[in-house]
Parts: sequence; C-alpha cells; structure tokens
Amino acid sequence: MDMIDDYLDQLLNEKRDRIAKKTTYTKVTRQTKIDRALGALATKLAKEMNDPFYRRMVSFREKYFTMRKRIKQKYGPKVRARAVTGQGIGDIIEKMRKGKDDD
Repeated sequence: MDMIDDYLDQLLNEKRDRIAKKTTYTKVTRQTKIDRALGALATKLAKEMNDPFYRRMVSFREKYFTMRKRIKQKYGPKVRARAVTGQGIGDIIEKMRKGKDDD
C-alpha cells in the first residue's frame, strides 16, 4: 500500500511541476470602463431601434461562426497533435507554401 501511495504522490508532484498557472493583471481605468459601457449601450440602442447596421452585424457574426467551424473541420486533423503537444505550425505552413510554388 505504501508503494502505491508513494507513486501517487510522485505523480501529483510531477503534475504540479509541469503545470504552472500564469495569471495576468489588466488595469481597468475609468476610461476603459466608459469605453466598455459606451459599446454595450450603443449596441443595445441599435438593436432596439432596429438599425440596419445592427442587422448586418448579427448576420456577419453568424457567418463568422459558420466559417470558423468549417475551417476547424478542414484543418483540425492536421493540427490536432500539434495543439496537444504545444508545437507550432511553421513547418506545415512552409511545406504547404512550397507545394503551391511548385505548381
């Protein structure tokens, strides 16, 4: 039983050493708060007034999410392993660009 406890403690310690949680602080000034409120209130007013710009904004937002989903479906399998390991995609980009240049 001691051997199992020691092993579990070792695993927990290794996990703590590998995962370092990073936090950042952003100073929110009075002007930042005003800018945030201004954007939210302007959008709400545009929605209430049935503004054509608001309707376009919503339709483009829907298109954005649709296109993002399609991009994830297309390139997801190629980058899945790299996302898990934290590698970059620079070599993949170079390889794909060289393939296009050869055509």
